[in-house]
Amino acid sequence: MRKVLYLLFTLALLSVFSCKKTEPAPQSTEDPASKPVLVEKKNPVAPPLDRPQLSREEIDAAIQQFVRNKNDFRWSWVDIHFIWSAAQFGDNAIAIGYKPAHIADVHPILHEIDLQDPEWKAVHDALIELVSKGLGNADPASFILEDDPVLPILTIKLTDLAVLTQLSNLENIRYIEPLDYRPAEWEEAGDRSTSGCGGSTEPLNTSDWTNITPSNCRLPWNFNNVSIPTAWGTAQGQGVTIGVIDAGISATQSLLGSSFNNGDSNVGRTVSTGFTWGTSANSTCTHGTSMSGLAVGPRNNLGATTGVAYKSNLHFIRGCEDVVLDKSSERTGVKNALVQMGNNASIKIISMSIGTPFYSSVLEDGVIFANNNGKMLFAAAGTSFSWTSWWGVVYPAAFSQCNAVTGTDESGNTCNTCHDGSQVDFTVTMERNANDERTSLSYAMSGTTPTYIGGSSCSTAMAAGIAALVWSARPSLTRAQVFTCLKNTAANYPNANSYHGWGRLNAGAAVALALTL
Repeated sequence: MRKVLYLLFTLALLSVFSCKKTEPAPQSTEDPASKPVLVEKKNPVAPPLDRPQLSREEIDAAIQQFVRNKNDFRWSWVDIHFIWSAAQFGDNAIAIGYKPAHIADVHPILHEIDLQDPEWKAVHDALIELVSKGLGNADPASFILEDDPVLPILTIKLTDLAVLTQLSNLENIRYIEPLDYRPAEWEEAGDRSTSGCGGSTEPLNTSDWTNITPSNCRLPWNFNNVSIPTAWGTAQGQGVTIGVIDAGISATQSLLGSSFNNGDSNVGRTVSTGFTWGTSANSTCTHGTSMSGLAVGPRNNLGATTGVAYKSNLHFIRGCEDVVLDKSSERTGVKNALVQMGNNASIKIISMSIGTPFYSSVLEDGVIFANNNGKMLFAAAGTSFSWTSWWGVVYPAAFSQCNAVTGTDESGNTCNTCHDGSQVDFTVTMERNANDERTSLSYAMSGTTPTYIGGSSCSTAMAAGIAALVWSARPSLTRAQVFTCLKNTAANYPNANSYHGWGRLNAGAAVALALTL
């Protein structure tokens, strides 16, 4: 009987409560605008003011230890004292990536961010105010080196450890990196401003080219090794624009100027230039001229070698001083070039035969921005100089968004000065077995006489040209489909190699596959 009475009582209570109107959940009366813009981490650290600055030798030793253990080095792996110590060398440039505190990862939306949006602008302004106050109400113009208008990056001149620590304790900070640090051995190597810029002095061997139509046009020997002439039977790159980011282009090389659109290349194609480093796209560095010639040089009867995609358009941006991105201005310049090309709807492919052994979040932001905007990126795995030979694949090639390319000799071995490793996607033959100075052929600063150009740089420019051939064969292909055509016809497919990835490209087979998709 008690059980029955208890059941009836429970049902009665349920009936009463079910008839009541559901009350809305209490709303917060806090104005969103009143919430703090800068949010401190839960476990902030105090400025390590009692620790002496690390020497360059100590910093270099720690970096090399990371490379030996992890095959990489990133500034996020060390504390703020290490970063502050490194910033004392070079030009004291500090790159600060920022965000609203509640956003975990900006990379997927990097190409969509409007820095004038109130939320983003509030963070930007608050960070500048924090630094200004920490430096005794300093004028922002005295410490801001670059205020990126597109990407959430502030580059500032800062050596104050207390202010750096305060910044590092914020949830709003994506990264803090000394942008200009380079190992002592780089300094000991002497002037690097001409790295990769001098051109070859190797005497030309007439067996390193063959004459093709139109009469007096020269085909570099290694184009046959990756089946480029076979691909030309179907596609020549028409309708595709390749963007080249390099260390300048020659103002006196008519093949990339007045003679760009003639001979078999006379299809109304265009060449345009810009710069994000220096004051002009032009320089005395031969490297960018040779890369552009390999990728899209015209096919005509003037006695020069032809480029791979000889009907493609070229947009060249000078983003650096030389091929080694060892200065803050070069890393910033390449990042800005990637942003410009990312925003250029006509560009499908970006080729970068430049790099640095150091991971750089600034470079990564530029790469991700361009990648998010649909560009297909090719980057050189690295070519050894005395101060980079102990590194593996360099950046930006090591970023997953880039197709990393290295060079091999005729037997398929990594070229004498080329880097290789697990990040490599493709290879291109560019070095004779009998003489590693006899590489591919391209343009000198002026005239039509070919000059040797090698390394992973040469292979990257050629790979970009091959991708343009594939895309021109079937313009409706997606970027992913173009990659599939390259991958599924490469020498190592379906089993990627740990040093050479999918292996040697096969332009003819890749173009043929494109026609079936």
